[in-house]
Amino acid sequence: MKILEKWWFWFGCAVLLYINTMNHSYVIDDMIVVNNNSLTKEGISAIPEIFKHSYLFGYDGREDESYRPLTLTTFAIERSLFDANSSMSHFVQILLYGLCILLLFKLLSEIFPKEKSYLVYIVTGLFLIHPIHTEVVANVKSRDELLCALFLFWSLLFFVKYVKSKKIGQIVWSAVLFFLATLSKETAVPSIILFPALNWVMNKDNLKQLVLNSVAFFVPLLIYIGIRTSVLSDVLIQDPIDPVANSLALADSTSELLASNFAIFSKYIQLLILPLNLSWDYSISTFETVGFNSIAALIGLLFLLVIVGLMLVGLWKRSMVGFGALLFLTTFAVTSNFFFLINCVLGERFMFIPLLGFLLMLIPLLDKLNASITNKKIILIPLLLIAVFYVGRTATRNIDWKDNISIYEAGTAISPNSVKAHFNLGTEYLQQGNLSTDSLVRTQWYEKAKQSLNTARTIYPKYANIYENLGYILIEQGKLTSNPVQKRKFYEEGLTVLNVAIDSFDLKKNSLYINKYYVLEQFSLLENDSLKKNGFYLEMLKTVKAKEEQDEEDFHRQIYLLTHLKMEDDLLKYAQENSINFPEKADLISELAKRYFGTSEFETSLKYMVLYTHMRPDDLSSESNKGMLLEILERKNEALLIYEGILKRDPNQLHTKQLYEKLKAQP
Repeated sequence: MKILEKWWFWFGCAVLLYINTMNHSYVIDDMIVVNNNSLTKEGISAIPEIFKHSYLFGYDGREDESYRPLTLTTFAIERSLFDANSSMSHFVQILLYGLCILLLFKLLSEIFPKEKSYLVYIVTGLFLIHPIHTEVVANVKSRDELLCALFLFWSLLFFVKYVKSKKIGQIVWSAVLFFLATLSKETAVPSIILFPALNWVMNKDNLKQLVLNSVAFFVPLLIYIGIRTSVLSDVLIQDPIDPVANSLALADSTSELLASNFAIFSKYIQLLILPLNLSWDYSISTFETVGFNSIAALIGLLFLLVIVGLMLVGLWKRSMVGFGALLFLTTFAVTSNFFFLINCVLGERFMFIPLLGFLLMLIPLLDKLNASITNKKIILIPLLLIAVFYVGRTATRNIDWKDNISIYEAGTAISPNSVKAHFNLGTEYLQQGNLSTDSLVRTQWYEKAKQSLNTARTIYPKYANIYENLGYILIEQGKLTSNPVQKRKFYEEGLTVLNVAIDSFDLKKNSLYINKYYVLEQFSLLENDSLKKNGFYLEMLKTVKAKEEQDEEDFHRQIYLLTHLKMEDDLLKYAQENSINFPEKADLISELAKRYFGTSEFETSLKYMVLYTHMRPDDLSSESNKGMLLEILERKNEALLIYEGILKRDPNQLHTKQLYEKLKAQP
């Protein structure tokens, strides 16, 4: 038993348990904080900028509602030291987990009396080996959970030491570490209530002293809120909740919303007790919305009422059971979907710190039950069986996180009704196909991708990303074949898929329109009949116009189509209306002017030259060409005014001077 008292034992066990994740790849959304994050890619030099922006700014350029600068700072430092090295990222995860367990052991050793040291070993051990932690340790992006827990455990440790010794330095360190926890992940903020609660349970101070001890933590909290508010001052409205990620968004009533969430809560409790089937995703339709006639909803409600009851009674009696229940409820509150909806219906990572509260609530209760049993060692048998199961499940679950294909395939097996599990697997197959240079291998990957994506489509047919990827695959398969019949077949299937998304489900994602445009373009290239070809051009024009967000390429596409359709009036009108939005496309307008000049359509050529010179007023050469066109059209006085204007701006324009003098000399 002596070895259980050594800090290195617990640290070593944590490291050994997850050492088989060290050579894993980056998976799922790890790239959000690694290769696809413009700030962390800059390394240490970007740290000041990291503190000026939200969590996702470096990934997609938008200021979201999350602020976790300390977490991103660790990735920036890691990037400077090791570049984008997945093995080093996982090694850091393992070390951080080991430190979390070490600090947890130290914390519990301070909280529990020596005669109850066996509870320290049981709680620390079960927390250490619990399989639900695999997502946090094996998924690099979940470092925010690790850091938040590490600093929170450390902060509580210093606070307990302060309660015992009254040394001011220790409560100062506790407050600083709490501040670092909030900078790691905002879910640490509600944990401020844990400090007075722990003080109360330890029964070391009167109410006045308890309040004074708690005041110290409002300083770092106010500093954090001040920084966060200044950085995210423009973030006013939360993005709409995506029903794909959180099926609770589809609830028809408050009653249905609550009942459904109670059912999900019962799933959380099941995962804490028997973490047999673990999945990286529980998106729609893993959980259907239910009413209070659902057994799962009633079980979830009962569990929650019991935990709340244990918290109230336990705190009244100043017992660790009450503190454990409070810790569970407090650290789970932000991600629970009970107070506000988040873009995740259930996440195993959300149970990382709450599990500690659950164990601090459950294990002392079982200890009291065990005290009434004559044979005290009888509890060792189920504990050993649980330990063997947890260790084995953690080890095997770690293997699932090796790479994207393995974690996605495991996800579809455990959550067969999850649209994102099948979609992500199909997308990974698609990407593997894109990486292959062998056309046969690419085709095999694409066929597997289509199968997974069509399964996702069956589960939730309103998910735009499915059609985007299906359309893309069919386009690529059309490119791969040289058989014109096969090629047309793939394009027809792609067009059907995209039309279902756009017309039947009214999905507005821009990429759907771009893919449809491309398919129609391929049809136009295959068509020899000019009338049918123009039909495709018209459909392409309609498609590009339907896009809600127009960009430079759309401007180019419409100019191209209107030109080929010989719709000169529409072409000029469109160019005039949009030239101010796309000044970089002025050269395209110039080419049109030259094109119509080459076909002796001087009036039309002049219209485009006038438009071009408005877009590029400093191009005196084109201004001179405008004058020449006016001459050709026998509009002498207007041409003279153009030449005079040019020479007034630059008397050294010799060619213009010659044109002016020659025209002025004419009768």
